[in-house]
Amino acid sequence: MKDISHAALLITCIFILIPIWVSYQQNLGIAREIALSTLRGAIQLIVIGYVITYVFSIESWYALGLFILTMIMIAGRNCARRGKQFPHAFAIASAAILVAEVISVSVWLMFDIIDAKAQYILPMSGMIIGGSMIVASVTFERMLNEFKLTKQMILAKLALGANPRQACQEMIKATVKAALIPNIETMKSTGLIHLPGMMTGVIIAGASPIIAVKYQLVILVSSMSTSAITALLVSFLSYPSFFKQKMF
Repeated sequence: MKDISHAALLITCIFILIPIWVSYQQNLGIAREIALSTLRGAIQLIVIGYVITYVFSIESWYALGLFILTMIMIAGRNCARRGKQFPHAFAIASAAILVAEVISVSVWLMFDIIDAKAQYILPMSGMIIGGSMIVASVTFERMLNEFKLTKQMILAKLALGANPRQACQEMIKATVKAALIPNIETMKSTGLIHLPGMMTGVIIAGASPIIAVKYQLVILVSSMSTSAITALLVSFLSYPSFFKQKMF
């Protein structure tokens, strides 16, 4: 695979001047945030590149497990910011993402879809963890909004003798459905509107497009199933907090 020179890489940074210019022109006030976010992202990618290279070189399951666990903890922390109204949001999100990750990797290895090597498990795990993180964040936010909209209906069901789980059924259903919409729309448009990242990367690396499609299908199907698992787990573990905190 052809390497990109440092000079060429710096030249591509010119693209970031466009949104900065738009911010100044339209008085959006986000020029500094764009610049800092870009710099932070670049530094993080460079650091993670060296870390992954080290993980690949030592071929240690302990190092790989620790690295993936760290990714899950960071993802959980990001989700907790969205779900700060919920007690134990960090633990809930981290547990849901961990379950999704364990299920995915277990299926991949059990059916010999990928080799038990860090160079396969780590990048594919990153996609699952990243997708589950987004779903968990959306679930927290959407559940709170749904609660505000359906609070009176939940109270009415409780008054008629329903238990908390039964009273919150419609809220949970609407939350899970909303959290899965991005994944469903992605599945619909894949191959027609855009080529997914993994497929593009494998093709650029020189692999057969058919092989790239197979790997991408594994990711798409895994991501869809783990997103559903994450949304359900976060929903079921979060709704009791409405009763414990007496938010009615």
